Amino acid sequence: MTEHRMTAAIDTSLVTTAAAAFSVLCASTAFAGVLADSRWVFPAVLTVLTVAAIGVLGRKLRWPLTATAFAQLAGVLVVLTAQFTEQAVLGLLPGPAAIGELGGLLSAAGELIRTGVPPVAAEPALQTLVCLGLGVVSVIIDVIVVGLRSPAVSGLLLLCVFAIPASLSETMLPWWTFVAGGLGFAVLLASGGQHRRWRSHEDREQLTRALFGPTTASVAGVAGVIALLTGVVFTGVGTEGRLPGAMPEQLGGGTDGIGLQPFTSLRGQLNRDREVELFRVRGLREPTYLRALTLRKFNPERGWELEGLTQGVEANGELPLPEGTDIGEGSAERVEVQPVGYRDPWLPVFGVPRFLSGMGVNWRYDPAAGIVFTQTNQESRAYIQQLIVPDPSPDQLRGADGPLRMAPEYLDATGIPPQVTDLARRLTANAPTAFDKAVAINRYFTDPRNGFRYDLRTAPAGGGDALSEFLFRGKRGFCEQYASSMAALLRAVGVPSRVAVGFTAGYRDGDERVITTEDAHAWVEAYFPGWGWQTFDPTPLSDGRTALPQYLDSELRPEQQPVPAPGQELPSTPPTTDPAPGDERPEDGSDVAPADPRETEQSSPWPVVLGVLVLGLALLAVPGVVREVRRRQRLRAVAAGSAGAAWREVLDEFRDRGARPAATDTARQVATRLLEHHGLDESGAKAMRALVTAVEREWYAPPGGQPDGSLPETLHEVLNSLRRGAPLDLRSRLFPRSVLQQLRPATT
Repeated sequence: MTEHRMTAAIDTSLVTTAAAAFSVLCASTAFAGVLADSRWVFPAVLTVLTVAAIGVLGRKLRWPLTATAFAQLAGVLVVLTAQFTEQAVLGLLPGPAAIGELGGLLSAAGELIRTGVPPVAAEPALQTLVCLGLGVVSVIIDVIVVGLRSPAVSGLLLLCVFAIPASLSETMLPWWTFVAGGLGFAVLLASGGQHRRWRSHEDREQLTRALFGPTTASVAGVAGVIALLTGVVFTGVGTEGRLPGAMPEQLGGGTDGIGLQPFTSLRGQLNRDREVELFRVRGLREPTYLRALTLRKFNPERGWELEGLTQGVEANGELPLPEGTDIGEGSAERVEVQPVGYRDPWLPVFGVPRFLSGMGVNWRYDPAAGIVFTQTNQESRAYIQQLIVPDPSPDQLRGADGPLRMAPEYLDATGIPPQVTDLARRLTANAPTAFDKAVAINRYFTDPRNGFRYDLRTAPAGGGDALSEFLFRGKRGFCEQYASSMAALLRAVGVPSRVAVGFTAGYRDGDERVITTEDAHAWVEAYFPGWGWQTFDPTPLSDGRTALPQYLDSELRPEQQPVPAPGQELPSTPPTTDPAPGDERPEDGSDVAPADPRETEQSSPWPVVLGVLVLGLALLAVPGVVREVRRRQRLRAVAAGSAGAAWREVLDEFRDRGARPAATDTARQVATRLLEHHGLDESGAKAMRALVTAVEREWYAPPGGQPDGSLPETLHEVLNSLRRGAPLDLRSRLFPRSVLQQLRPATT
């Protein structure tokens, strides 16, 4: 006969709740196939565990099933607010501003899904969407498995979790995600398969045998096979990394654009957890930027976009000069490019390409945009490029004159805010030529005295509002902000401009140059009659990766001062006398860069661990923080003579100790009961009576009386007496009853 001991019994609802959360987390591993880094993992785990914890609490307190589900959904909202918004109430609770932030993030996530090519970086917008989806799925599965006791039904929902990333991925999802999903579903079935025979508390050994016995292993194996087959099917009918209908069949199409936000993948390159090699280049004599594509349309809401890409010409063979370029002078070079970890519909090229070969079929070249592209996302082969690296002198560019033989859209300044236009005019007030204007604007960003900082962690989308925020207040960002801003400033003063996206020249390895994800970059190209599009780079990099052309480097080097318009100040923070950390240059003015940060950066688990600890402590501290905020508000009011604020503080102190004063009692009746139950000493009782008198005088006496100057001392004596006679334990200090019982905000 089996003896059931209470010490060995386990609440079976806890088991099924844990199994439900475990199955969702196992299914969520499928997102590893479409997200390039693991930043989404911790927020997702926290969201799912929050749903499980609230479910346990609701069943412990015997809440109705619907009430528990609504509480879980509210918990998901709180977790999203705390993790992804900056305007949460008390840093945790969702208010109107925080809800608006979440809405903006979800909209941005939709755009990233529509335009991005997986795997994409796990940006906060995508993290928000993933956590929201997993949170809702967790609530539904918790209701099905624990509330309705139908675990098998939840398999359909878990399959949907797999179907979404499987349909978005171009290739098979990682095999281990299917194994994890099968294991999670098997444990879920085992946790509820015997619910009709299990009691509310069951023997620990019996539960262990049911959950991890041979039956579960068999189910896990079958589920894993089914999951693998399902993954193959969904991948086969996928949409090549995009939702159906999100992308035209062809990349080119007149002036319709292509619906791609190029900075989506660029951010992914910049924010990767590890460095990935992309290209190896032979034959490049001097460091030169490797251009993947150019953007000509400025959208005030969405930033810079590709527009007007034509069908161009066949890329294999001799190529025409870019539109509006008559002068083919420069250094002629032949380079061999070997793609390593690169897969994209854009084939990067150096300088002005004149001949291409070896990359395969179906590649086109648009001379106006300077872009080599394909209509299908195919693996890039090694290719050979013959090119010209233009080397005009500053005087030649100053003297460049003639018709602007390029599309008028490159001059379109629609949507540029008036204050940005005003800044551009003041910066170029003393610049007589288009080249001088470009140099002046470029210098404004790179001169450390003007306060701009290169920062990978501050990179919102380059829309109109973001443009003003960056130029006039933030002044922190990476190349996206700098290139977007300079191109807009150039157009504001009539200089044709576009944003180029690609890579810096990487680092030398023997007779090759190695280009990695660390070299992803954006810069500006300005048009000069005859010479065509010339490179400018406003990003103040300090790691030696900048590859400025000689005409720009010679102009920026001598100048060390800001360039305000006559009689006006630049709209910047007060100049600093020393460069910001990371922007230092050697005293001799050379380009010797500090050690490459890529050699010293190491990933560490400690940020995640610390994040978990900080968030846990923050959650625990919320009730106590609210209580302390109320106390401080009231003490300030008491110092100003408010007896009512002192009375409310005393009542909350008693509530924290378990007292529940009746709302219908007078202050004198309440004080009498409190004195009887909590036994204040003689000085405390005397102070309590004096406080009641002051309260009654404030409530009932004619207005206009003088405030009681001894009120703070009276309150202090009451509280000290209460704390001496009935000190609060740790639980009451962390979770004060006065906060938990009252839903209304504190008043003073």
